[in-house]
Amino acid sequence: QATRDFLNQREFIEVNIPVLEHTTGGADANPFVTHMDALDQDFYLRISHELPLKRLIGGGYEKVYDIGPRFRNENYTEEHLPEHIAMEWYWAYANWRDGMKMMEELFAYVLEKTFGTLQFNVRGFEVDFSKPWAELDYAQVIKDNYNIDVFNCTIDEVKSALAEHKLEVEKTDNIPRGIDKLWKKIRSSHAGPSWLINTPLFISPLAKSNPGDANTVQRFQAVIAGSELCNGYSELNDPIDQLNRFMEQEALR
Repeated sequence: QATRDFLNQREFIEVNIPVLEHTTGGADANPFVTHMDALDQDFYLRISHELPLKRLIGGGYEKVYDIGPRFRNENYTEEHLPEHIAMEWYWAYANWRDGMKMMEELFAYVLEKTFGTLQFNVRGFEVDFSKPWAELDYAQVIKDNYNIDVFNCTIDEVKSALAEHKLEVEKTDNIPRGIDKLWKKIRSSHAGPSWLINTPLFISPLAKSNPGDANTVQRFQAVIAGSELCNGYSELNDPIDQLNRFMEQEALR
């Protein structure tokens, strides 16, 4: 309720969007498939809230959000369930820095309203939301911990680092997936609250590039008590750039 109050006070509109979709979008995940008898046609349970909310943005709704279930037909861990509740918001004419500022305010508002404090012990992590959030540069963090240049490395270097740190090495691993596993190993021991920024473009095919650095994107991820608790970015709105990135992503499959 505190989340809804915060967004409603900022003139966001809550819209309950469809769960069944003709095609999935907004994440790289396997969908659940279901069948609609009336149309004799397969549909997918949404893996994200993204596509209908973006249509609303295109239709003139400048601030929208939805809180509800999404489904990913994949393995489960303590951080990932095949069915889970998520919240997504979209804000026209704002950029990633606007989003970071708003999310810091949202975390503080919701925690204060819900728990009456901004200091927490979470699984042994001491987390203080009253302090300024730190910023972690993606490439620098990987370089400092693994001596790997994310913009100039081979899959063998990445797999060697995975094996050395006792992380799973799969035949299907590519450089983006491997680098992401290395980052998650670092994240698991980080208390935060911090923002992971300057994510490499090859890991973020939907985000707008940083001006002056085409290798990184305008993305922010909240790192709190060893977990990622939110993800946002300036939306890429160049259709040719987007098509090229989708083709590169498909080739990796």
